[in-house]
Amino acid sequence: MSDVHDPVGRLRGLDLNLLVALSALLEVGSVTAAAAQVGVTQSAMSHTLRRLRGLFDDALLVRAGAGMAPTPRAAALREPLRAALSGLARALDAGQDFEPATTERVFRMASPDVFDALVLPTLLARFAARAPRAGLVVAPGLDDLRARLATGALDVAVVPRLLTAAEAADDFGPTLADALRTRRLLVDHFRVFVRVGHPLAGPLDAGTFAALDHLLVSPTGRGEGVVDVALAARGLRRRVVLRVPDFGTALAVVADTDLVLTAPGALQHRAARRGLRTLDVDLDLPRHAVGLVWHPRFDADAGHRWFRAQLVEAARGLGG
Repeated sequence: MSDVHDPVGRLRGLDLNLLVALSALLEVGSVTAAAAQVGVTQSAMSHTLRRLRGLFDDALLVRAGAGMAPTPRAAALREPLRAALSGLARALDAGQDFEPATTERVFRMASPDVFDALVLPTLLARFAARAPRAGLVVAPGLDDLRARLATGALDVAVVPRLLTAAEAADDFGPTLADALRTRRLLVDHFRVFVRVGHPLAGPLDAGTFAALDHLLVSPTGRGEGVVDVALAARGLRRRVVLRVPDFGTALAVVADTDLVLTAPGALQHRAARRGLRTLDVDLDLPRHAVGLVWHPRFDADAGHRWFRAQLVEAARGLGG
């Protein structure tokens, strides 16, 4: 029978450990780190990479600075391979009871950096106490979530969403598609942060605030923020001096400059530890929600339910 009618036939004679190794290599971009993740020596992983290059007739990973970058062929393999291995692991676990204390399951999530900074320490502490052999991967980016959740490449995603006044009392709502499940984790306000010792003290009117030098967190380096929309409603514009991709960098920069940062209020305690304070401004900024999103095919999966519950508990009490 040809491979067209028997796609599994293409796997006959293939060492599936090669695909596990390839997934690790594509995940971390390093032979040394992939070897540690899989549990083999660096020499063995280098040998495996040579075999993979022969199997695919492609370099797969090439040197790029201090690390390794995937070729276009390898980049195209990353998500389908991750989803396939995840599906295989779930198939092997099918029908078995989920035991947090003994599971070695690796859970995968995608989330914004601000959520990671606030929740991951608590979440990891819960893992250590309840599922010490389980693993966690925080995947980059919130793009193409519908497909990644459907295939199992991701277990869950954490998605921020601006709220209108009418939505403030509602549940999180279907942000991506009606076919996806959502649960609100928290509701937050935006707050304005400056360094302790900043020459201005609040409350400030919108015009004075707009005239300050601002920092904008923008993962893409483009676009407007909620402040720009609120100021435009008053016929005002601000000057964004610096754009950075994440809130960790933003807090560090604002702590040592007179730049102004508008950020989720949930960061208030972390900002205070950085030497920042809040600044009261006469400007209406929207509230925003952070929601947990997953595919309904995993509703009844005991491990998936456990993981969702850990995220809900770890996020409890956040919001500013």
